[in-house]
Amino acid sequence: MVFSSLKSRKIFFIFFLIIFFNFNIANSVEQKRYDDTTILKKKLDELNWKNFDDPKQHYLQIEEAKASIDILKNEYYLDNWEDINQFSWWTWGYGIESDLVAMIVGDDYSIYVYWKDEGYIKLDDWKDVNPKAFMDDMISTQNSFKEDSIKNNTSYVTKIEWIFEPTLNDEKKVVSYSYKVTWNDGNVNMESKNLKLGKKGYLLSQYVSAVDENTNFKETAEYAKNFAEYISFDENFRHADYKKGDKVAAVGIGGLVAGTLGVKTLAKAGVFAKFIPLLAKFWWIILAPIAALGFFRKKKNSQEKSD
Repeated sequence: MVFSSLKSRKIFFIFFLIIFFNFNIANSVEQKRYDDTTILKKKLDELNWKNFDDPKQHYLQIEEAKASIDILKNEYYLDNWEDINQFSWWTWGYGIESDLVAMIVGDDYSIYVYWKDEGYIKLDDWKDVNPKAFMDDMISTQNSFKEDSIKNNTSYVTKIEWIFEPTLNDEKKVVSYSYKVTWNDGNVNMESKNLKLGKKGYLLSQYVSAVDENTNFKETAEYAKNFAEYISFDENFRHADYKKGDKVAAVGIGGLVAGTLGVKTLAKAGVFAKFIPLLAKFWWIILAPIAALGFFRKKKNSQEKSD
């Protein structure tokens, strides 16, 4: 009876600590959006930016994934969720998924890197990937948003087209794709996604770039693809290091690509639910990251003048 009582107390104490810890994390974030750009820039400057004061090319280690990312000299980044989450609140007015492990900003692009520990991704169903069916589903999804967007006086998508269709680099174990989005106000944006496969899961990188009439979409998309190809998993954590008995993901690569695109084709109903947040934040993925770019360009120019 004494043992049982002590055990119950320990379980209760651990449970209390978990709740207390999560409560304090949630409340340590200022859940407020700053529309005044002057104030926003000052707030963003409080975050723990890396590779800004003494910029150099180096590797960023993602401990959760046992992987490293090549960081260029002109890139700045946040590598902890607390800062990224705070950035999201101040900039867009809501929090971000806790599996976002890095936010990298260059001169005219942003890269968001997620670690998904879903297990080993099989490649068997790659033959079932149908880019046309995927695109038709994406367009249908965006059309379903149109009526509400018009009612709420918000932008909506009028056209989506592939820059390059989903491709699998079997040597580097990277799946990449890129598409261009046209909005009702005439604005055009592009997004590229990459899935770098490891033994225990994958790193999803979303590359978002500002574009204008001079943008070479294929060239920019190629840079995004190269970014993922230079991500490397540590020894014993690479896709090729899989051994019988290791955890296997619930979906293969075809279902995974479908899920990251927010389409139901190939995606099992139960697993597809995991990707609903990505679909719901489709607008954020395409538009919001651009908001950060002006801050960094001005900050960089200010530093260069003071050197």
